[in-house]
Amino acid sequence: QASKNNSFVTKLAAMSCNPRAVVEIGNSAASLKIDLAGGSLASFHLKDVHINPLNWDSAVHDGADPNSQAPRPLGHFLCCDRWGPPSEAEEANGMPYHGEATGVQWQVSGEQTNVSASLEAELPMAGLEVRKDLRMIGNSALVVVTETVTNIKPLGRMYNVVQHPSIAAPFLSASTTVYCNGKRGFTQGPNRTFSSTPTETTFTFPNAKNRAGEPVDARFMTGGEDDVLSFEVSPGSSCGWICATNAAEGLLLGYVWPASDYPWISLWCCSRDGVPVARGLEFGTTGLHQPFAILSQHPRLLDQPTFAFIDAGEKHKRSYACFMLKIPTGFKGVQDLSLDGSRIVLVERGSGHCLEIQAVDNMFSF
Repeated sequence: QASKNNSFVTKLAAMSCNPRAVVEIGNSAASLKIDLAGGSLASFHLKDVHINPLNWDSAVHDGADPNSQAPRPLGHFLCCDRWGPPSEAEEANGMPYHGEATGVQWQVSGEQTNVSASLEAELPMAGLEVRKDLRMIGNSALVVVTETVTNIKPLGRMYNVVQHPSIAAPFLSASTTVYCNGKRGFTQGPNRTFSSTPTETTFTFPNAKNRAGEPVDARFMTGGEDDVLSFEVSPGSSCGWICATNAAEGLLLGYVWPASDYPWISLWCCSRDGVPVARGLEFGTTGLHQPFAILSQHPRLLDQPTFAFIDAGEKHKRSYACFMLKIPTGFKGVQDLSLDGSRIVLVERGSGHCLEIQAVDNMFSF
């Protein structure tokens, strides 16, 4: 079985300037590569358009060595068991920012096919195991990902899971536009800083304020080097969704997920010298970017939880779908997105024109 897997799934692909081991799946519409050193979705592109929106590299972003083979965040990475900084004491004991998921090696698990793969990793300090099941759907540029988190320790604990898709140039530009069904929101403050009213200054998407306190439109870059805006998924919605469009390239990258799995949307903007460097299209179980001690003092914000609890031996399963499609010239943006039976339907702003992606019924039921 191992030789079968290695023959066509586990390959060497050029990531940055140096080959890294990846798992590759695909169909007639698109190709997806998952980096084994950190478990990130590192490349997702249409077969006939080789622009990869998920080409962000933390090494390049942080001025580190992009040729390093060590595990690190790339493209769409997983934050688990936390989102944001550990406490100072946890950091001194080795807990990294955003948790261990991107700092460990992931292993191929089970039988692989050209259109599906499963990976597993253990997060030793957190006491969690994570399984990632990925499946391309039909002939669409659509992948469904289900992650199962298992508590392997004898005690229950607080934890969080946040998906962190990060886009970079050339898909990211000053005109790249983000749409989502976020509603009320607030601006994240400094790390490890307690605020008795972290949501005192609230706004409604797309209106927002950056960290400098300046009014901004959250659909576009917000000017700061580390602006993070967090929103509740619109109350009453069965699904959360985020889409990013690049009109010049005629491309759209999108995500949709059960709102009960991930009730928060967070948008990260990083510009340097006025140039867009990175944009995070994040969604997760929390909207407060702080250590657990601070989360415990704010168990709910905007009527949503700020952390999950997993008991000893318990398993939690959550899913999302990622898709790409070509958009027509003059596309005005996404007004709404819905799951309609076996279709993902996007409604264009202003015109009401619909774009559809062929999916499957109950696609989040692996």
